[in-house]
Amino acid sequence: RGLMRTFLAAALLLLGACGDGDPVGTGFVLSLRAAQARWESSGIESYEITVRRLCFCGFVEPVRVRVVDGTIVSRTVVPSGEPVPLDYAGYIPDVPGLFAIVEEAAVAADELEASFDAVYGFPTEISIDGDEIAVDDEIVFLTEALTPIP
Repeated sequence: RGLMRTFLAAALLLLGACGDGDPVGTGFVLSLRAAQARWESSGIESYEITVRRLCFCGFVEPVRVRVVDGTIVSRTVVPSGEPVPLDYAGYIPDVPGLFAIVEEAAVAADELEASFDAVYGFPTEISIDGDEIAVDDEIVFLTEALTPIP
């Protein structure tokens, strides 16, 4: 995992330096790194966060993700209070998973926009268009209501 993170970081820096046609620039890379540093320095290992994945791909309900000591312990559909169907659970990430989505999209997507929480640094919105030519491949992740668990 550490080697992959190092590779992605190096790729992001190279892409940021290149510009022209890449989905990210140096400013984006610096913003991403600052956000990750805020998240890591927060020391939050246990929390709840609401994540919503919007796409033309099925399940789009808001989900309350509960993380204890860095491990996802539950994913609950907000409107119903039911667990997320197993077929979709893997698509609803925790905060490190959200950062991984941003990093992967920065290397592979045609378009990427992301914004980050000013206090804790976690991604609050990620908008990805994976392929400029493909129709309905866009995906958006929205987060809200991060609550640290003591």
